Amino acid sequence: MKTLLIYTFKFSLNFIYFFLKLFKTDNKKVMFITRQSDTIPLDFELLINSLKKEDNSLHIKIICKRMNKGLVNYIKYYFHIVYQMYHIATSKVCVIDSYNVAICNLKHKKSLFVLQIWHSIGKIKKSGYQTLDKESGRTEKIAKSLNMHKNYSKIIAGGPSFNKYYIESFNTTEDKILNYGLPRIDYLINNEKTIRKKILNKYNEFYNKKIVLYVPTFRTYKIDIDDFIKNFDFDNCILIIKCHPNQKINIHDERVYTCDDFSSTDILTVSDYVITDYSSMCLEAAVLNKKLLFYVFDYDKYVDSNGLNLDPFIELSSCTYKDSKSILSIIKNDNYDDLSYQEFRKKYLPKKLGSSTKMITDLILKEVRKWNI
Repeated sequence: MKTLLIYTFKFSLNFIYFFLKLFKTDNKKVMFITRQSDTIPLDFELLINSLKKEDNSLHIKIICKRMNKGLVNYIKYYFHIVYQMYHIATSKVCVIDSYNVAICNLKHKKSLFVLQIWHSIGKIKKSGYQTLDKESGRTEKIAKSLNMHKNYSKIIAGGPSFNKYYIESFNTTEDKILNYGLPRIDYLINNEKTIRKKILNKYNEFYNKKIVLYVPTFRTYKIDIDDFIKNFDFDNCILIIKCHPNQKINIHDERVYTCDDFSSTDILTVSDYVITDYSSMCLEAAVLNKKLLFYVFDYDKYVDSNGLNLDPFIELSSCTYKDSKSILSIIKNDNYDDLSYQEFRKKYLPKKLGSSTKMITDLILKEVRKWNI
């Protein structure tokens, strides 16, 4: 029944799209689509600013809308997809940062260039085709019927060590992968001092304190971090917890900061230690050379339900623990294995740090100018 609904859904979209493709392509039009949030993602914002700086004659369209669960929301989103389809049909370049129904399921004009920049610097955890029939993934039948991750012209990836996993996740070939990294890398490198100063001015109590940022990743199941908070050394350290936007965690201790007025990426600039688990935030922390620790209390369960490409017990074992006391002991005593960490950074970060925005901008402009000579 579900498969029949999907094929009916796809047929209706393709029927509508046939007529939308009759509209003339605007060869100066570059569109950005995300379903990750209702606001413009940082990577989009940085790319758009760069494109405008290089060529202010471009026609840039931005569509940001989360797809929320529920029948009414699904119906509303259907009409939103039709709205996307008009702009896809009339664009020269389309930039996306996640799976997009219209991009993957429709037959596009040959002139359309689709750039998938994804929403993380690397493939830390398994996703896409790697998680078929797993608890956190789609069934193989549904994935194929939804043409998951089809029709991409190029895919922006992190360091080359991740290429194998991008190929598996997107069911693609290596010739489509460009190891440019994301614009947020440049943002961190170029604005670290400015952002840090802004945060410290807002939170004066952070001065002369050891700051610990804890960034747990998204899970399909609930987690309890009370034990971690209970053992934390609040007398000597500041604890900031930034939850995944798709998973809220109840925090009952008033000593814990959430800094809602700043993003996780921004908070990295003031952090001395960054604790995560299976999140690509570990790579953003590595960009700024922040001391990185992996707190993987649910390691066995997560590996079983989702799976990992980068196993912290293998790649950075001296900084990876299942219990909070061991993690917090390293912070208290500043007993950090920096040598292993530098090897980790060298292996998994893009080779040309600080040039991601320019390389992606040049790629987009090259495609636009093919049709505007």
